Amino acid sequence: MTSHLFYQTSARRPRIARAEGIYAWDTDGKRYIDGCSGAMISNIGHSNPRVLAAMKRQMDKATFAYRLHFENEPAETLATRLASLAPAGLDRVFFTSGGSEAVESCLKLARQYALACRQPERTHIISLYPSYHGSTLGAVAVTGMQPFVEPFRDMIRVMSTIPAGACYLDHDDLSHEQRGLRYAELLKQEIERL
Repeated sequence: MTSHLFYQTSARRPRIARAEGIYAWDTDGKRYIDGCSGAMISNIGHSNPRVLAAMKRQMDKATFAYRLHFENEPAETLATRLASLAPAGLDRVFFTSGGSEAVESCLKLARQYALACRQPERTHIISLYPSYHGSTLGAVAVTGMQPFVEPFRDMIRVMSTIPAGACYLDHDDLSHEQRGLRYAELLKQEIERL
């Protein structure tokens, strides 16, 4: 069957007909365990009845209210809840439509903060590898997986990466505290290098 969707490879994938909880079924009825939670977004499972009911209630009222023009009660309620769970002083919330946009917004916020502090020279971000931060060019610039970065290297300013702490990959007898200090030292060295 021909597809008009753009995929990264020509290999065909199972066509999913439905999903519930941790499972997805293809059009032939074969069941799969969705170990990735969709694209890491279905953490509470597919077709969660409470989530579907809440979505339906809201869509019956209004499907979208652009934040530059309107306020809406569900966003205010969730922001209040999140602020109450955050450490003291972290009392503002910024919602985005997905992970790539969230990362891009964080990069822009960090830049705006540096400018507000009259430190325009602060333009570098240090991230971890391996890591995937999204599909926008800003997110790719801080992604720590070279196959995702390479095609766009000439279009972006690739940022520094340091190894992510991964105890199961460290074949040594260090304590967690010693290992943490080792990773902190790697970060310190990268900061000093810049």
